[in-house]
Amino acid sequence: MKNRRASHSISRVITVTGLCATLLVTTGCFGSFVTVQRLYHWNRTVDDNKFAQWGVFVVTVIVPVYPSATLFDLIFTNSVEFWSGRNPMAANAGTTRTVTTENGEEVTMRMRDDGSIDVAVRAPAQPVTNLVVVPEGDSLAAYDADGKLVARAVETDAAR
Repeated sequence: MKNRRASHSISRVITVTGLCATLLVTTGCFGSFVTVQRLYHWNRTVDDNKFAQWGVFVVTVIVPVYPSATLFDLIFTNSVEFWSGRNPMAANAGTTRTVTTENGEEVTMRMRDDGSIDVAVRAPAQPVTNLVVVPEGDSLAAYDADGKLVARAVETDAAR
């Protein structure tokens, strides 16, 4: 009887382990790991000194912030992204936001699938200005309706 219980417990552990492994493997998704990327980008803003950044990285691995973010992305966000096509931690394509400035301008922004943003600026008694803001490496570029570069904002060490 005792041997049968031990066998049943071992069988249950193997079954649960197998199901968990299958769950992780069958998602079939590498994913974008948005949470880990945000943590990495935050780490770069802590200090300009690369040794300070490395020290924060080591601490966040030991504590375990990076491993927790990786597990969260692996189990939750990447699985949701695989099954639904959208990462819940990323800005969703099609999302629109409108803000009004102090000058009475209305700025409407809509996120595209490729990560760029359509921007429409409506000022009182002025024609609508349409721009497309595109992330390009460590900068953002704004293009007009004809595809002409209007402005570029580059991240500098002082901005970090």
